[in-house]
Amino acid sequence: MSTKTLTTAVEKIAPTAILKIDGPFNDFHAKELIGIIDDLLTQEFVHFIINFKLCTEVNNYGVSVLISLIGSINAKSGKLIFTNVDQQLEKKLKMMGLAAYAEFYSEDKIALESLIEKH
Repeated sequence: MSTKTLTTAVEKIAPTAILKIDGPFNDFHAKELIGIIDDLLTQEFVHFIINFKLCTEVNNYGVSVLISLIGSINAKSGKLIFTNVDQQLEKKLKMMGLAAYAEFYSEDKIALESLIEKH
């Protein structure tokens, strides 16, 4: 079992924040993302791109964290986008119903362009 912890790098391109997660997105480490996004929401960031390229695992707890983020982001009329999601994780997230609330793109640049086109 990996003892690697989750780290999150944040790139701010107002009103969008790109969060690049590195490591396992599970257990209490995943919950840290709620605090990061809640803090960004108070700074007038409303759109969030979560990049899963370096994410090694997402368990059901991690999925529940993503679901709770949807409520906070929707309350600010923001968008949630997932990028660099491998096929297995994309299937899991879609099965759990997240595709109704989040969009999936292959990379951050394409996701950013989609936000610009829609606003």
